[in-house]
Amino acid sequence: MVILFSMTNSATTVSVKIPARILERIPAPGNGRSRFVVEALEEKLSRQPSAAWTPRTALGRKYAALLHKGRMERGPAMSEAAWERELAERRGRSF
Repeated sequence: MVILFSMTNSATTVSVKIPARILERIPAPGNGRSRFVVEALEEKLSRQPSAAWTPRTALGRKYAALLHKGRMERGPAMSEAAWERELAERRGRSF
């Protein structure tokens, strides 16, 4: 079985082994199998807490302190879609 994972505009082909008992219950190829698997994986991953970044070196701790101090100046964090939209506008591709 081959599954296509989609991140933004690209897709990567991944080959996995799936037990027959599960394969019988998911949609057939051409009937939304990839979409079903991707949605199931996204749901599973959304339940898991994201790993917090912790610096391990002195330089990393220094950069973390700078990031923390500048948080108020940067404003609210952007979503991935908003970030991609702004990047496209800066590159001159606002479509």
